[in-house]
Amino acid sequence: MDNFFVSGVVGNTFVLIFVSLNQTNFIMKKTPIPINQTELINILNGIEKPTFTHIVSETIVKMNKGKTKEGSNEVNPYYNKVTKLRRGKFLIGSDYESRVIGNDKKEGGEGNFKSQESKVGKHISKCVLFNEEKNTYYLSHERFPEVKPQSEYLFEGSTIDKVLFDKWISDTNNYGNQPQERKVEWTTLKINNIKEISLNGNVYKIVE
Repeated sequence: MDNFFVSGVVGNTFVLIFVSLNQTNFIMKKTPIPINQTELINILNGIEKPTFTHIVSETIVKMNKGKTKEGSNEVNPYYNKVTKLRRGKFLIGSDYESRVIGNDKKEGGEGNFKSQESKVGKHISKCVLFNEEKNTYYLSHERFPEVKPQSEYLFEGSTIDKVLFDKWISDTNNYGNQPQERKVEWTTLKINNIKEISLNGNVYKIVE
């Protein structure tokens, strides 16, 4: 599948967005504009409508320290030592509850889904959350199974195959409360983990 449509409700307006997968990597070829974290947060706070973006991020892989996903006690030599470099196309600025309702109705559901309050932080804009206790900003975004992000794993400066540490990663997600078959894969990312992002025709490189 090269193209698909994403639908949802923004306020009282039904929105249908066309997505071309053929353009996923094209925009990142532009010359990046250097900005800092504060400037990035200000730009993201200005997003008022559903917007597709390409993001490059770097995060420490979450793993169990001494127990495998099967429940066996086994010390994890990779704990807090593996970095994931992720590149992908995502949707930001949309409403999670509306997106779930839209998918549910398309499958013949009643569309009465109610989302719970985020445990990550409080929304300060359409796509930015802030956790006051941790003094941390997060970007809420949606990923699609048709556009799977490309991930590379690094351990002590070299690439590493995920199969070597996969048994310490718990296979869980937060989509079980959605009633429809096609889940809305909604997640959050610490904004300070974003290294590069494309928005409105520009590519921004985040500098310290």
